[in-house]
Amino acid sequence: MTKPLALIIHPDESSVTALAKAVEGRGWAVHISSAIDEAKRMLNALPIDQQKFIFADLTLCHGAGWNELTKWLSNRRDQLTLVCFDPQRIQALYGLLGQASQSQSEANGLHAISAPNMIGDTPRFYEVLNLANRYAMHDITVLITGETGTGKEVMAQYIHAHGPRADKAFVGCNMTAIPETLVESELFGYVKGAFTGADRNKKGLIEAAEGGTLFLDEIGDLAPSIQLKLLRFLETRQYYRVGESTPKSSDVRIIAATNKELEEAIQGTGFRKDLYFRLNSARIILPALRERREDMILLIANFAYQACSQFQKSLKKLSSSAKALFLQYPWPGNIRELKSVIESAIMVTDGEYITISDLPMNLQHYATGHRDEIGSKAILNIEEGERNVIEDALRQTNGNKAKAAEALGISTRTLYRKLEKFALAN
Repeated sequence: MTKPLALIIHPDESSVTALAKAVEGRGWAVHISSAIDEAKRMLNALPIDQQKFIFADLTLCHGAGWNELTKWLSNRRDQLTLVCFDPQRIQALYGLLGQASQSQSEANGLHAISAPNMIGDTPRFYEVLNLANRYAMHDITVLITGETGTGKEVMAQYIHAHGPRADKAFVGCNMTAIPETLVESELFGYVKGAFTGADRNKKGLIEAAEGGTLFLDEIGDLAPSIQLKLLRFLETRQYYRVGESTPKSSDVRIIAATNKELEEAIQGTGFRKDLYFRLNSARIILPALRERREDMILLIANFAYQACSQFQKSLKKLSSSAKALFLQYPWPGNIRELKSVIESAIMVTDGEYITISDLPMNLQHYATGHRDEIGSKAILNIEEGERNVIEDALRQTNGNKAKAAEALGISTRTLYRKLEKFALAN
């Protein structure tokens, strides 16, 4: 079976050699390229059926050739994922994991820190990211669904940034924030004299986003009359400003989002069936945070890095009990709630570690009610970290237990006891 490939694109090859070795340790084939053109030539020479992950330095996203690379990748039929990494955020991951060695953190964190605010390292995450990359390069209307706080606007921005309209405007609007009586005029604009108080012509959101992307959040709450007008626009690319009899044409991409179950809404009178079918042809379903708990530490690391930078604080670590609580808590507010909790904890934490007492009261109350479960998970977290350190030491010494014990600062007898405890080959 062909090894999966990790292609690392970085202008300074010497700075990513450690990352390359760490990924090789996971059984991957690794190539390093210093330029986008070189990376393209390398990819052309590789087997079509080989699974490929492209890891690019985040600074390259704004450089020459980036759009050409993403377009070229989108037309490939092989199994391929394009991800970006930020070395500084990986350093934040080192600090947060605490017990993990640097090389282990590199292996776990390299492809987990993706293009701005798109973070994950699970099959579900890559499934969604791959779908977004495919939709991005084809100028089509996209519907993003998921629970509140799952990152629908972030996903919309990602699609815009990786599509052919990336250099044009991205205009976002939450439809629930506009009074129902004003939605039409806000969306389509109006002309002078259209109604009392209309003393001038006003651009609508569609016109403001001309050439770019218009993101309509909470589209499931649109009134039926506005739904019909939106459907007509999607079909004809023409619309009428309020008070105007001559249609206007527009070249704008629509990305819509909702946390409602539109399938249920069309069974009643809440949402038009024809608009639903028009939107649902290209759909991305974002998973709830509780469905991707494996990404929790990566998300925490990113938010902690951002918060520490914002509040000018040193990087913090999670205590074992706090980490166990984060993994146990159901997170009804999803990623948005997690980010808010991390920001709050960073602000109030003076020490090196974030503890349960540093967290908002609702999480503290949850911890009190689930003390036994969280306590057992905390023990497991500590043991997992210890096991990872031992495995890493054995890898670095090529299985030499005496040298591994010396590197760990323990006796050979203690090492053998821990090997037995963790069911590691001895």
